[in-house]
Amino acid sequence: MQRLHLVSLRVLRQLRKKLENVLLNVVAKSYLCPGPLRRVLYRSIGMKIGQANIWPGVGFRGTRFRIGDWSWINHGVYVDCEYEDVVIGANVGVGMGVMFVTSTHQMGRPERRAGDIRYKPVKVEDGVWIGARAVILPGCTIGQGCVIAAMAVVTRSCESNGLYAGVPAIRIKNL
Repeated sequence: MQRLHLVSLRVLRQLRKKLENVLLNVVAKSYLCPGPLRRVLYRSIGMKIGQANIWPGVGFRGTRFRIGDWSWINHGVYVDCEYEDVVIGANVGVGMGVMFVTSTHQMGRPERRAGDIRYKPVKVEDGVWIGARAVILPGCTIGQGCVIAAMAVVTRSCESNGLYAGVPAIRIKNL
């Protein structure tokens, strides 16, 4: 009887996760879903959403996401927040196609280089602007007032008030 109960709980958790995924990546992601309803849906599954504007077409893997007031996220952004947090501050602009990645692999042995998986959070502080198609990798914090150029790959944390560009992104200008 106890085993049947454990199986039922596992099935219910899996069903809940699938329902959350449908709400996130079908209903809320749809161009037919109005912005205010999108915010309500995100909040209903545990995301911390301020007075932000999240455009249609934004995909989420997980619900460990927080965004501050007056920030916006453009079309085609991908947020990996299933096992670690992605935190975006206030007054942040995120361009089209940006990726926030919280998972990676340790270097494995020669027969399988993608070793054990590991997770690290991503944090974007207030007033940041991230250009189109930039990639923010696990463990990075982007300091207040930074600009991340289009198509930059952020592999380590960025100090405040700088323009970062390139692959990997480096500070090219003080702001």
